[in-house]
Amino acid sequence: MKRVVSLFVIVLFVFACAKKEDKFETLKTEVFAIHDEVMPKMGELMSLKKKVLDKVEGSENPDELRDIALSLEKAQSGMMKWMNDWGTNSTPHVNNESTEEAKLTFINAEIEKVKKVREEINSSIAEAKKALNN
Repeated sequence: MKRVVSLFVIVLFVFACAKKEDKFETLKTEVFAIHDEVMPKMGELMSLKKKVLDKVEGSENPDELRDIALSLEKAQSGMMKWMNDWGTNSTPHVNNESTEEAKLTFINAEIEKVKKVREEINSSIAEAKKALNN
């Protein structure tokens, strides 16, 4: 009977560990889905920046256009920074060299960061397109 209980506890432990690992992997998949959604927009950011800056001369609102160009540049820099930080900081978590708690804390913070990057990219693109259509 003790063997059955011991075996049952071991099985529960294995499933509990697997469930935590699955949570990390699920969240990591979400992080990269967001990254993959906005990464293709990097070229568009720089193209829009050039178009906005080309429109500055002779514009009634040159400062507003410069601000939009800066917003586009910041959005692009934000993505580059996030990718660099991921490369620098993710290794121990991805390679299972950290605790489950540390892994989940890390990946939850990364989700928030990459969501912010997505918002900055999408809002700066929308703002630039609106300014160019006026």
